[in-house]
Amino acid sequence: MITLAVIPAICLHEYFHAQVALWCGDPTAAMQGHLTLNPLKQMGLMSVIMFLMIGIAWGGVPVNPYNLTRRGRILTAIAGPTMNFVLFVLAILTYPLLAVYTSVPQLLVTYIFTVGVYNLILCIFNLLPVPGLDGWVILSQFVKLKKINSEFFKGCMVLLIFGMLMLFPYIAGFAAVVMELPVHFLGGGK
Repeated sequence: MITLAVIPAICLHEYFHAQVALWCGDPTAAMQGHLTLNPLKQMGLMSVIMFLMIGIAWGGVPVNPYNLTRRGRILTAIAGPTMNFVLFVLAILTYPLLAVYTSVPQLLVTYIFTVGVYNLILCIFNLLPVPGLDGWVILSQFVKLKKINSEFFKGCMVLLIFGMLMLFPYIAGFAAVVMELPVHFLGGGK
């Protein structure tokens, strides 16, 4: 269930980075075949394997910042998290109706809930101002940041991975509570 929620979310996230980059004048991702929802292209084989084995995944779209204006870099960076937010909003609007007012299969209700939880997590996570994430790209358009060396970048990624592993139960719990709020306001719940 989680796989069917997360992998499409990552692929859509990366697809919208590529599409917005193209709209803003950078054809790099499009020329390299990233205008697709294929997980092997958007995430790569190693990311898919790592996700299936230990639940950690990533995606990546090549962007040439020299082809983009400052506005284009911001729009391209925010496109992925925005897509995750849109999917979260669709899920949080649909889930309470399915959970309270209809007799749809529980599997579908659970899937919509899972889509909402993981897209909220992906949206927030990707907006963190950490090197390698979209939040860093956005922040760097407003604040002059020193160029980071590869060792600092690797260190940030290792800390981020360990932090996510340690904090994931709390983050997922928070996202689950957010998804349940409309159900409680409607006076239902499972």
